[in-house]
Formats: sequence, structure tokens, C-alpha cells
Amino acid sequence: MKQKDIAVLVMVGFFAAIVSFVVAGSMFSPKKYSAKVPTVDKIEANFPDVKNDPVYKNFINPNSIDLTVPVKIGGP
Repeated sequence: MKQKDIAVLVMVGFFAAIVSFVVAGSMFSPKKYSAKVPTVDKIEANFPDVKNDPVYKNFINPNSIDLTVPVKIGGP
């Protein structure tokens, strides 16, 4: 090979590398997404007094069965 042939091959290879880099960058570039994520308020350790607080009287039935009390069905 002559020196001109080597120079032409180097230039063609360099041009092909630049074109492939640009094409691959446009095809495989990561998409930029932006999303608004809702946040949750911090849970507090103290709970409201449901039985004596008037705010909860609208939707809590005071005559309902208390499910936290164990119920004994039948005899021993």
C-alpha cells in the first residue's frame, strides 16, 4: 500500500467513526423525564382523642360495637 492509500483509509475510518458516534448518540440517548411526585405528610406519634373530640362526632357512631374488645361466644 502506498502512503496515500493509508491516509485515505484513515480519513474514511475517522469519518465513519464520527458519523456512527453521532447516529448512536441520537438513537440511544437517555430520555429526560420530569414528573411531579406527590409527597405524604409525616405520621405523628400522638393520635387524636376520638371519643371526646367534636370533629369526629360526625362520622363515628357511639353506639357501634367496639371491635377491639374480645367477644366470648358459648360456654367452656
